[in-house]
Parts: sequence; structure tokens; C-alpha cells
Amino acid sequence: MKNQKSDQQVFRGYIFSRSIEGNFIPQRVQNLVIKDYCFRKNIFFKLSATEYKMKNSFLMLKSLLENLKSIDGIIFYSLFMLPYKKIDRKKIFNLIFKKKKKLIFALEEIILQNSPDIKNIENIFNIKKNSIKL
Repeated sequence: MKNQKSDQQVFRGYIFSRSIEGNFIPQRVQNLVIKDYCFRKNIFFKLSATEYKMKNSFLMLKSLLENLKSIDGIIFYSLFMLPYKKIDRKKIFNLIFKKKKKLIFALEEIILQNSPDIKNIENIFNIKKNSIKL
């Protein structure tokens, strides 16, 4: 792995060991997508934390959110790894803003760094939710 440059942003990866939107994506593939994104955007990638397989478990994500001191943010494999409930997502977003950090969603190439970005993410979740009802 290359050495970190002093001006380079540092992000910790976040991957799942359970399905994402009904699809099982191997951890190796999730990490490859994250690494590719980081390479293209000149981001220093730290090893990913892997969420537990239990349904609705976000223990590893909570741990990452509590330990943001030495990194600029968290890079998720996908936006759809966020909690399904809007109130739970809002708590995460508020904490990220409070600590002046960022969330990146590598697959969708979306960056959450300020309040207007929340609207875009919530629109995506609303579209997904409404498409399921059709």
C-alpha cells in the first residue's frame, strides 16, 4: 500500500457481511469498489470495518462513528447500507456534521458533507421505498 501524503484525506471503509438490497456482495468485491473509488479520488483508504451479519445490526458502524478522530470520514460500499429508518439515518448525519466529517458511498459515488446532501439521499430512499410499493 502506498504511503499517505500529508494533504491526502483519510477514510475508513465500511462493508457488510449480509445482503444489500437483497443481493449478497462478497466482502472482497465491496472492498475492491471502495479501493477503486479511493484510488481515483486520491483518498488514503484504511482497512474496512465489517458489519455483523445479524439483521439490523449497526454495531460496527456505531463504533466507527465514535472513533472519527484520526480520519476524515467513512466510505461505505453503498448508500443502501444505511439504516432503513429515516430517524436512524438522521442521527448518523447529525453526528457526522457535528464532528465535521464526511460520508462517501462508493458504488453510487455520492458524498455527504453538508445539509443539502441529506435531501438528495432521502430522495433516493423515498424513490426506492415507493418503487417497492408498485
